[in-house]
Amino acid sequence: MKRSELERYLASYLNVDLYEDASLNGLQVEGREEVRRVAFAVSACSEAFDRAAQGGADALVVHHGLLWKGEGARPVVGLFRRRLGLLFKAELSLLAYHLPLDAHPEVGNNAVAAQELGLRGIMPFCDYKGSAIGVRGSLPNPEPWNAFLARLEGYYGHKALAIPPARGEVETVGIVSGGAAREAEQAVAQGLDAYVTGEPSEPVTYLCREEGLGFAALGHYATERVGILALAAHLERELGLEAFFIEVENEA
Repeated sequence: MKRSELERYLASYLNVDLYEDASLNGLQVEGREEVRRVAFAVSACSEAFDRAAQGGADALVVHHGLLWKGEGARPVVGLFRRRLGLLFKAELSLLAYHLPLDAHPEVGNNAVAAQELGLRGIMPFCDYKGSAIGVRGSLPNPEPWNAFLARLEGYYGHKALAIPPARGEVETVGIVSGGAAREAEQAVAQGLDAYVTGEPSEPVTYLCREEGLGFAALGHYATERVGILALAAHLERELGLEAFFIEVENEA
């Protein structure tokens, strides 16, 4: 398919225009016009670019791109120049989708995790500049905190930095992937038992202890592999594209 067709499809499917995002969502670097094989990775980096090119990709789709609106104009020097050079040499298009891939109800980081962790009654959660970017739901039955935490660590493949809930068990859960520790305040406001995110925060530790909210930070990267993998499977199934995922290990 044409690169422009892929870009339009993703913009529509991921509802890109709904979100006030720091990311420049969509096509960030233009590569070859025809797209048959697409690589997927969590973040734009030299290793992902090299491996996408080696794998014969025509385009690379990521959650964290190279271009962010707040950075403004900047010189093409150093690491930025080297990264762009890899893309240009391989004629590899780079497309990035940040909040749209957190929030999507089918392939989003949070909705997919909630479904696969067995939550029921899943609904939008966590307002960010007028849009819900996470989800909340309920376990079929109250679950001991330690058992739920073990399931989280197994699912994400990452050790949790955790704070137990006051009542020792969990039923209602909010999930917002990545660097969203401060949004634990919204979980408290909605009376949830536990909040799952990627990164911890020093002041949020006290908030959770004092409010009795269970908190689990399971890694920014680990919690944001979920959506990009789901999107790869979706494009392969719906558009007939060849898709492959590039794992670039990151414990953060």
